[in-house]
Amino acid sequence: MPLYPMRFAFTPGKNERIEAVVTVPKDLRSIVHGTVYDLDGQRVLDAVVRLFVCNEEKLESVADTFTDSDGEFVFGPIDAEKNYVIKVYVNGVTLREITIKPLKKRSRT
Repeated sequence: MPLYPMRFAFTPGKNERIEAVVTVPKDLRSIVHGTVYDLDGQRVLDAVVRLFVCNEEKLESVADTFTDSDGEFVFGPIDAEKNYVIKVYVNGVTLREITIKPLKKRSRT
C-alpha cells in the first residue's frame, strides 16, 4: 500500500472533543549507516561512498555521498528486499566493496 499524504480539516463546536486515529501501513524500507576508517584506524573525512542496486547482474548507481567529519555516511530509505553494493573511494581509488543482500526467509520443515 503506497503512502499518500492525507489532510484533515475539523471545525470543532464549543466544548467538543475531536479524536483522530491514523494507521500507518507496514514499511519495508531500511537504511545503511557506516563509518570509513583508514589503515591507522582514523576516521576518513570526505571519502566518496556510492550505492548501487543490482538489477539482473548489472550494477546501477542510485546514490552518492561523502563521509562527514566523523567518517560516517548514511543511505536511505532503501528497499529491504533488493541487493545492493556499496563502493568506497578515497582519492579516486576504490578502497572497499560491500555487498548487501536481503535476509533469506527460512522454510519451515
